[in-house]
Amino acid sequence: MIGDLELVSLGLNHKTAPVEIRERLAMGDGQIPQHFQAIKSDQLSSETVILSTCNRVELYAVVHPDDGGDRLTRYLAQAHGLKHRDLTSHLYQFKGSRAVSHLFRVASSLDSMVVGEPQILGQVKTAFSLAREHGAVGRIMHPLMRRTLTVAKRVRTETKIGEASVSVGTAGVDLARQVFGRLDGKRALLLGAGEMGRLVARALLTHGVDELVVANRTYERAVEVARQFGGTAVHLDQVDAYLERVDIAVVSTSARHHVVDVGRMVGVMRARRFKPLFLVDLSVPRNVAPGVHEIEGAYVFNIDDLSQVARQGLERREEQATVAEAIVRKEAERCYESLGARSADPVITRIIQAGESARRAELDRSSGTLDELTPKQREVIDAMTRSMLKRTLHNVIHQARALALASDEDGLRALGDAFEGDDE
Repeated sequence: MIGDLELVSLGLNHKTAPVEIRERLAMGDGQIPQHFQAIKSDQLSSETVILSTCNRVELYAVVHPDDGGDRLTRYLAQAHGLKHRDLTSHLYQFKGSRAVSHLFRVASSLDSMVVGEPQILGQVKTAFSLAREHGAVGRIMHPLMRRTLTVAKRVRTETKIGEASVSVGTAGVDLARQVFGRLDGKRALLLGAGEMGRLVARALLTHGVDELVVANRTYERAVEVARQFGGTAVHLDQVDAYLERVDIAVVSTSARHHVVDVGRMVGVMRARRFKPLFLVDLSVPRNVAPGVHEIEGAYVFNIDDLSQVARQGLERREEQATVAEAIVRKEAERCYESLGARSADPVITRIIQAGESARRAELDRSSGTLDELTPKQREVIDAMTRSMLKRTLHNVIHQARALALASDEDGLRALGDAFEGDDE
């Protein structure tokens, strides 16, 4: 516990709940403030952060230990028109250091559908900012969230958890970089409008490709896809002319034959003067004839090649996740311990205020003598008494934090009361 309070995290994600349940609980940024207000009005939690993404809905809250978050769970069910038992069957709940560890794992992308994906950290930042903006975080959650962002950045810095490609799209980018190095300024042709082809095309554009040309059996469909990517639609009879100009060709059609055959590509590569052309064949059966890879300057990769790169990337991320888990575990223990010590803060404030009040009172009693001193001398006296007070209270403050770490609320209260008596 943190003093007489308990930190909890509760929620559901892609592992515990189907999309039908997740979408019932999903909260947009515009809806979350009203939940803060309701939670505060009903005194369900003294501090709350709500994280709502397409894959998870979670609450991080500071509650009374006798409750442990159960009232929050009932609120969630009622607010979203669910029966309590229907929600709890999909819900997970953590307390204390386990709640801290879960938050650190989420922010570090160790609990994501794709381990190492970077979007979740930004989503955690947004959730914290929204809670802070609406006064929903205080002396416990504020330092916890700051520490969360620090730990997540440390995981990114000290491991390679986010570097390996784990999707067909990013695998295509990696292979293209093997051919060209940088993709800045490169041009691409998307031949066909298959889903995999669009994924690879989107990834290429995200990683620096300047221009995308789209060709499809149905020109209207080419126009539609080109509009989505900010590209240019062309007719099928223009494909050869563009193969001579682009650097990358992504082939993703439903044709049952070789759309790009050896004879066709020999002419294209001669026109290019054998300048490198990267071809990704995502069609099954293959649309690029196997022999094209033997032509000078033509580099052909198929769906199996991309899948293998993605598979290897997942394995590398899993290896790095083991390192990241160790970082998170150690940091969570340290963080929860420091949060426990913070329960002494109100008592320490009282002790310091009592000491300062006594110091000022003694100076006031000596005002007649002090008035005879120069301003510089009075500054020296003031600084000296402040230093004496700090030294005197050092061990007392240390004891207060030790009592807080030991969850000795009675001892902490008695220590604070003793100084309150001095102040009276």
